[in-house]
Amino acid sequence: MNGFIHGFAVVSLIWAVASLLIQWFISWGGGRKDHSERSGIPKDGMIYNFTVAMLPSHKETVKLHPMKFAAGIIMHTGAFIAIVSMILLLAFGKLHPIITVPGTIILIISLVAALFLLYRRMTDKLLQTINTPDDVCAIASTTFYIFLAMLLHLDLISSSIFLFYSALFFLYLPLGKLRHALFFFVARADYGRRLGYRGVYPVPQKAEQDK
Repeated sequence: MNGFIHGFAVVSLIWAVASLLIQWFISWGGGRKDHSERSGIPKDGMIYNFTVAMLPSHKETVKLHPMKFAAGIIMHTGAFIAIVSMILLLAFGKLHPIITVPGTIILIISLVAALFLLYRRMTDKLLQTINTPDDVCAIASTTFYIFLAMLLHLDLISSSIFLFYSALFFLYLPLGKLRHALFFFVARADYGRRLGYRGVYPVPQKAEQDK
């Protein structure tokens, strides 16, 4: 493995983590102060928002667009495997077969899902009206990352090629839409905490049954 590329990947990873943490620190605690009287437990609201509230049965968008939701989950799984592959290469210099075999299968499926979502992003008339260059760049760069990870797992490219692109990917990650990799969880924790404070989350069992 090329020493320069290895160092470049490490620096880019540190850059991404540090930049995201700084953005998180700056953004935390903002927004309008909640003057409502506390009637619940914020921690319980956060737990509910990361568990029950994330079930497909609680998401209207899943009911309306099940195929697109499934494709999104599969694509994000592939992106996660690509990132794990980068970390394993940086730490150990190679991938273990116990990761490579199932990872390859998932990456192939994930690539199909990512290509579907990229095609939809580029051709759907409604999405075209709200598309920004960052939207397209985010999904295109992620799709290519999944593609390279698949080639790596199939032993069709060198680890240096994969790590070089990984470094570029992580340089971009905190600068645009891809930072939702962190802020999805930050935002969900924050509004789960707020709704827990107000006693809205967890939703009472009777209310769940009345849906």
